[in-house]
Amino acid sequence: MASGNRNNDWSTGLCDCTQDCRSCCLACWCPCVAFGRIAEIVDRGQSSCCKMGCIFCLLGLLLLNHGSLSWIVSMGYRTKIRQQYGIMGGSCHDCILHFCCERCALCQEYRELQFQGYDVSAGWEGNAGKKISGVTMAPVGETMTR
Repeated sequence: MASGNRNNDWSTGLCDCTQDCRSCCLACWCPCVAFGRIAEIVDRGQSSCCKMGCIFCLLGLLLLNHGSLSWIVSMGYRTKIRQQYGIMGGSCHDCILHFCCERCALCQEYRELQFQGYDVSAGWEGNAGKKISGVTMAPVGETMTR
């Protein structure tokens, strides 16, 4: 759990999308990219932005004119973010938010990862040498010498 957010709440509100216009536009017009970037950071590089974005997109297209199923996968990542950073809430609330306000939720999650010190657009590899959960990691490929 990171210490960046001491009150166990999100760093910004659900409807504070205009605090970061770039992530707002990305979540509104390219939610598959926003979700893919979020998933790659949350999974610490174990899943790729491209793979997760494609899954999100395919689930979004599955029902065509009758809605979308992308919220099913995206809500799980909101839960993971809450658990990783000690943010209050529950899985039921995450489910409702992603079903009703998925793009606002994605935008809030993107901002939260930025608040936690990630450059979400750089992906996991681009953040490998930065602060992760309160611990500074050595850049990949460098060895320690004494």
